[in-house]
Amino acid sequence: MAGNAVARSAPAVLVALLALAAAAACRPAERVARPNVLLISLDTTRADRLGIYGYGRPTSPALDQLARDGAWYEHAYTTATWTLPAHASLFTGKFPKSHGARYDANGPLVLGDQLHERADWKRIRARGLGADQHTLAEQLRDAGYRTGGVVGGPWLKAVFGLSRGFEQWDDRGITTVNGRPAASVTNAALAWLDAPEAQGKPFLLFLNYFDPHTPFYPPGNFVDLVVPAAEQPKGEAKTDRDLSNLYDGEIRTMDFHIGRLLDALRAKGLYDSMLIVAVADHGELLGEHGEFGHGASLYQPELHIPLVVKPPRGEGPRGRRDELIQISDVFPMILQRVGVEVPADVQAAFPPPPDRMAFAEVNPLKGIGRRGDWRAVIDGDWKYLESAAGDRLLFDVARDPDEATDESAAEPVRAERMRAAVDHWIASLPEPAPAAPGTTEVDAQTKRALESLGYLQGEKPPAPSAP
Repeated sequence: MAGNAVARSAPAVLVALLALAAAAACRPAERVARPNVLLISLDTTRADRLGIYGYGRPTSPALDQLARDGAWYEHAYTTATWTLPAHASLFTGKFPKSHGARYDANGPLVLGDQLHERADWKRIRARGLGADQHTLAEQLRDAGYRTGGVVGGPWLKAVFGLSRGFEQWDDRGITTVNGRPAASVTNAALAWLDAPEAQGKPFLLFLNYFDPHTPFYPPGNFVDLVVPAAEQPKGEAKTDRDLSNLYDGEIRTMDFHIGRLLDALRAKGLYDSMLIVAVADHGELLGEHGEFGHGASLYQPELHIPLVVKPPRGEGPRGRRDELIQISDVFPMILQRVGVEVPADVQAAFPPPPDRMAFAEVNPLKGIGRRGDWRAVIDGDWKYLESAAGDRLLFDVARDPDEATDESAAEPVRAERMRAAVDHWIASLPEPAPAAPGTTEVDAQTKRALESLGYLQGEKPPAPSAP
């Protein structure tokens, strides 16, 4: 009798267990109080060359999957179109005029006595991140996070001030024009994660992947993955299309090694609970407007950037996001999520206000930009540009993504309103503290690398051999 009673009760027990399992599955995942943070910088990466943004070639399978696990922002913009000021905005939540990291003819950092054998590049100087600026790494370090960075580009060398707040900053191996390869960045990141001191504390890990920066020397196998054989350069890259194809190969190279890192995080059981942000510092002109490179204008291929956010498990946002957002907004985004107070002087916001405009500026030295300083404001689908050379341009970037038709004459009221917004924005920004006297010399490795960098917009970058 007892055995029969047990047998008869078994289905009821099974039903109860299944109900408990279903209830557990429906409960929201427990919130991660102090998530690990991975911040990835995609140097010189255009949004329109990633699959998640509609590109037809398989340049970015790992980043696309990361986006599908979280959210991607369709209308993300940088604050400046070259590496140093853009990263300073990422780390401070401020615009270049206020954080102070930029080219400066009287700056304390001497970049080289001769660059590209041009007379006007013989004494190029810059100023690094102002000593009075508080960085993301400082904020998280002071909140008990372990902080580390591994970088691939010369402008990320510690001398420029972006390493402030990082307990470990790995800028080794940056000795050539092509920077440090993605394989080395990922290998160093994995070693940092496996170090004994990495255990027991939440961490912030920042990685800068430099491969899509000129000159383009992608490994041949990665070019094969994205460029049809008939379109691959034969010998030296001679055409705009050759350079564009090699650029795609560089993005696929970077994506592969980011994928290795993400797979390792999954294997370690870290991925789901982490906050992961991948964002470009700026894009790249590949022949648009008759230009190549970046850092001397604010056209869409340079200004529009990818921004992908994978939140900790069970959290949002998810999917495609249409808010207008800037690289500087990553600073409050991360601080708010890890429970650290956002400094009062931050010029960014997250979530971004629905009616906010996006602003950007770039201040190239003479010899880099033929049109002088540029400013831009973006309001929904409209973008206003002005240069020191007198350009006043208005574009409907939704209807005219190539910025081929200036609408300023047809829309004079809109153009004037946006011009006034730029003036008001610039006037509202506080100035940084004065730069220190010019006594800080760039180390020899940085100097050699910077002497080869292709910031001569208006000329084609050096033509690499085919992979």
